[in-house]
Amino acid sequence: MTADSSNSFVDWRRAGAIAGVLVLAALAWIQMGRVRDRAQRELAQRPDPAVPDYDCLQERPQRVRSQTAPPGLVDITKPLGIDFRHIVGPPGTWFMPESIGAGAAVLDYDRDGLQDLYFVNCGPSPGAVGSLGPAVDYRNRLYRQTSSGRFEDVTDSSGLGDTGYGAGVAVGDVDNDGLPDVFIANYTQDSLYRNTGQGTFENITAALQRTESDWGAAAAFVDYDRDGWLDLLVVNYTADPQYGHSVSCGFSHGLVSYCGPHKFQPTIDRLYHNETGSAESGGQVRFRDVTEAAGLAKVTTFGFGAVCMDLTGDEWPDLFIANDGAPNRLWVNQRDGTFLEEATLRGTACNQAGHVEAGMGAAAGDVNADGIMDLLVTHLTKETATLYVGNRDGLFQDRTPGCGIDLASRGHTGWGVSLLDLNHDGLLDIPIVNGLVIPCHSGFPFHGEDEFQVRKERIDNTEEYWRAYHDENVLLLGSADGRWQADEVAGGDFVAAQTSGRSLACGDLDNDGDPDLIVTSCGTTARCYRNDLAAGNWLLVKTETGAGGRDAIGARVILQFSDGSRRTACCLPQSSYLASSDSRVHFGLGARTDLQSITVVWPDGPVDQCVERFAAVPVNQQIVIRRGTGQQVEQQP
Repeated sequence: MTADSSNSFVDWRRAGAIAGVLVLAALAWIQMGRVRDRAQRELAQRPDPAVPDYDCLQERPQRVRSQTAPPGLVDITKPLGIDFRHIVGPPGTWFMPESIGAGAAVLDYDRDGLQDLYFVNCGPSPGAVGSLGPAVDYRNRLYRQTSSGRFEDVTDSSGLGDTGYGAGVAVGDVDNDGLPDVFIANYTQDSLYRNTGQGTFENITAALQRTESDWGAAAAFVDYDRDGWLDLLVVNYTADPQYGHSVSCGFSHGLVSYCGPHKFQPTIDRLYHNETGSAESGGQVRFRDVTEAAGLAKVTTFGFGAVCMDLTGDEWPDLFIANDGAPNRLWVNQRDGTFLEEATLRGTACNQAGHVEAGMGAAAGDVNADGIMDLLVTHLTKETATLYVGNRDGLFQDRTPGCGIDLASRGHTGWGVSLLDLNHDGLLDIPIVNGLVIPCHSGFPFHGEDEFQVRKERIDNTEEYWRAYHDENVLLLGSADGRWQADEVAGGDFVAAQTSGRSLACGDLDNDGDPDLIVTSCGTTARCYRNDLAAGNWLLVKTETGAGGRDAIGARVILQFSDGSRRTACCLPQSSYLASSDSRVHFGLGARTDLQSITVVWPDGPVDQCVERFAAVPVNQQIVIRRGTGQQVEQQP
């Protein structure tokens, strides 16, 4: 072959490759349009009335009882001194925000090495008939852990007893002083509190420069532009004033309950840029609403859950939002302060059948140990939780069918969820908090099968009211074959509980190396479950960045072993549902003790300088890794 012919061949191959890329892009856009059209048809049409009736409480898959499981998750709420009760109502006004519950946070606010607890409350529903009475205390609550392992209520002294109608909570250091600050997503009026370092919090909500009044649900701190300052994503549900009215929805068989999302108007989520480090801020905490400039105003949502981290493999954080009865959103970071919505293109908008689902909670974790983060989203009864497995091209595939998650989650309405190794066998497990929004009955409706009804009656018995919304939690244990299996024995008190569950926060409360679970429920007491499952080795990694040593939210920690295998986990406290969990990165290691090195991919600063390698340490301990103290790695691991 001559030089000219060789060059022509190379040019032909290059042209063919370009053409192939263009064809694939065109096909992706066609598929996006098809999925969008299908979703719109699904939302516009009533369901098939021939769907068989069933009772939610009786038709669930039979759980497998493990005969060899160690003691499971133990309810230690009372011994810990936790007496928080979710106050909402009075019930019977069908004010929709009261049905979504409120979140909880695990944080070490006083930096004493012990995890503390914060619970968000609701209070009187706007437009309610009657009142809760002057004696009802519906403030949020902060509990400080003492050296004895018990918790004391320090709400009064801390100044963190916010009285807004609360939903989600996010914890992050907004001023880079090394102290965790607290953001609360409230009905119409969010709140931001700065940690003074003196055991108190200062209300600095004005720093948000917030002008909108949407109903905020979840929230997450994320350094989306890698400038070293935590920015804030607020996931909104609706801006429709109708949800504040005393209305209910009538369903089949004469049932009355809360209305579905499609009775209201969707809205946009909000992104706030942290400008505290700018000269214009004068050293004061300051945020600016960049929703429009970032591109997030182009699409409306019914948002509930959020995961903010690099999901496309370029080390820039993306924004995944689970939507209720609408396609999920995946905002891909363009590295210039803007985002493009690519959920359909990347496979996370709906399930593998192209059906839009009712997204509630969302969690991330490396389920197959390939170093790539995967996503898990919880849904309504008659849907399943959905597992999206990622690849190195930043694409996701629904791998739910046949993995065990589908059978165990169907028949439940899931909210809080996490991917973590509870029993320390080196495999990720899945606790799911369940609670109904429509009482179990024959003819459970799909989206849109409801009608507005004006309701004015008052229901005084709160416990009896919420009992109709009780469901059972689920614990799924991972296995070496890539499947999960529900286990009642391992789940212990967590599975045995019958509550209207909502939020799930996770954290190692007793510093024994394994994560414990904190659960909130509508209209009743929160619960704390001690983890007695863990039998293997473990490692707890606290990542710190910046001069103040703030938690490195978004950091990716990679453990490498002597055989070349790796384990990957991220500092991702804000995921699950309305919750903020322990910021320390947890690893269950099974029988392994052959750790060779620890690599951290930092979430801020130049991408080409964000990787550091640290020497191996003995397992079964907590370590602190500070940026700038390891060996710089030019290329990512």
